[in-house]
Amino acid sequence: MGSDADDGTKHYTIGDNLRHKGFYLDGIDELSRALHLQESALGAKDVAVAKTHYSLGLAFRASKEYKQGMQHLIKAAEIYEAADKSKYEQQIKNCKLNLARIHHSYGVDLQRTGNYDSSIVEHRKAVAIREAVLGRSHLETARSYYVMGCALSDRGDFDEALGDLRRALRIRLMVFGKDHLDTLEVVDNIGTVLYARGGLTADGIADYKAKVVSSLEFENAGDICCRKQEFDKGLVKYRKGLRLEEKCLGELHPTTVDIYLRMADAFGELGDVEASLIEYKCAITIYERMLGKFHVKMANIYTKLAGVLMEKGEYEGALSFYCKAYGIYDATLGLHDDTKQALMNVKLAAEKDRGAKSSMDILAKVEAEFKKRHPEMAGDDSLDRDDDDGDETEEKEGEDKKKDGKKKKKKKKEGAAKKKAEKSEEEFDII
Repeated sequence: MGSDADDGTKHYTIGDNLRHKGFYLDGIDELSRALHLQESALGAKDVAVAKTHYSLGLAFRASKEYKQGMQHLIKAAEIYEAADKSKYEQQIKNCKLNLARIHHSYGVDLQRTGNYDSSIVEHRKAVAIREAVLGRSHLETARSYYVMGCALSDRGDFDEALGDLRRALRIRLMVFGKDHLDTLEVVDNIGTVLYARGGLTADGIADYKAKVVSSLEFENAGDICCRKQEFDKGLVKYRKGLRLEEKCLGELHPTTVDIYLRMADAFGELGDVEASLIEYKCAITIYERMLGKFHVKMANIYTKLAGVLMEKGEYEGALSFYCKAYGIYDATLGLHDDTKQALMNVKLAAEKDRGAKSSMDILAKVEAEFKKRHPEMAGDDSLDRDDDDGDETEEKEGEDKKKDGKKKKKKKKEGAAKKKAEKSEEEFDII
C-alpha cells in the first residue's frame, strides 16, 4: 500500500514536470500511471488523487483532448468539494477556471471548422463558469463574450452577436479606456456585424459605434453610483444610455437588455418591486423575441426575477420562475453549478408558504404597465407563457371527449370551471 502511494507520487512528480515543459503526451502517460497507483493505495476520493486529476486535465487541454480534460477537472473539483470545500476553495476555483478555458478553446476550434452551433454551446458554458467565478466585469469573461459574439455573427445571429460584443466592449472600455487597441477592436467588429446585418447606412453604423461607447460610459457610471448605494442617480445614468441606443436601433433591441436588467436591480434595491418587474419584463420580451423561451439567458433572468419575488414573499410566483430556470439550465448546461443551484432554489421556494393572490395581483399590474409603455406589444400572443401547453391540453381534452363521450354533466362542469381558473391564471402571467 505504502509502496504504491510512494510510486504514485514519483510518477506524479515526473508527469507534472513533463507537462510544465510541454511534453504533454509523455506527461499524460506518467500521470495516468500515478493515478492508477494512487487510487489503489489511497482510494479514489483522496486529495492526492484530485491533484493528479487536475494535472491530467491541464495536460489533456494542452494536447487538445478537450473532453478528457473536462472529465479530469470535474472529477478533481468533486473530490476537493467532498473533502473540505472551504479548505480547498482555491483548488476548486482553479478547476472551474480551467474547465472554462477548455470550453473556450474547444469552442474556438469548433468555430474555425464552421461548426457554429456546437461552438456556441461551448462558449455559453465558458461564459456561465466565468460569470459565476470571476464576475461579469473580468477580462476573461470579456474574452468569452467576444468570441461568443464572433461565433453568433458567423452563424448569422447578428442581433444576439451585437449584445455579446457590447458586453465585451463594456469591460474593455472600463479596464483599458476607449482609445486602447483592444477596445477599438471590439468597436470595429460591432461595425462589421452591423454591416452584415443590414438596415443601416454607413453613416448610421458610424453613428451607432460612437453612441454605443457613450451609452456604455453612462452604464459604467450608473454601476459606480449603484455600488455607492446611490440608486436614483444610477437610474438617471442608465436611462441616458438607454435613450442613446434606442435612437439608433429602436426600442427593445437586444443591445439594450443589460441596461434594463441593471435598472431592474436598482429598482429592486430601492424596494420598488413593481418597477423592477417592469424592467425585467422588457428584458424577457427582448430575449423571447430573439432567442425563444428556452434559452440559458432566459434562465438567468428568471432566476433574478424569482429572487425579487422571494424577497417580497411572493413565493408562488418565485417558484414558477425557479422551475423554469432549472428546466432550461438542466437542458442546456447539464450537470453544472447553475443547474445545481437552480434545483436548490426550487426546493427553497417550494418550502415557503405560498401567497397566490398577492403574486397574481402584482404580476397583473406589471403586465398592464408594460403594455402601456410599449403599446406595440399589447396584442402579441407570444408573451403568454402557457400558449403551447394550452394547445396540448386542448388536443388531449379533444381526444378524451371522443373516447369518453358519455361522461356525467357534473364532471363536465367541474372541467369547465377548472379550465376557466387556468385561463384566469394565464391572464396574470408576465411571461
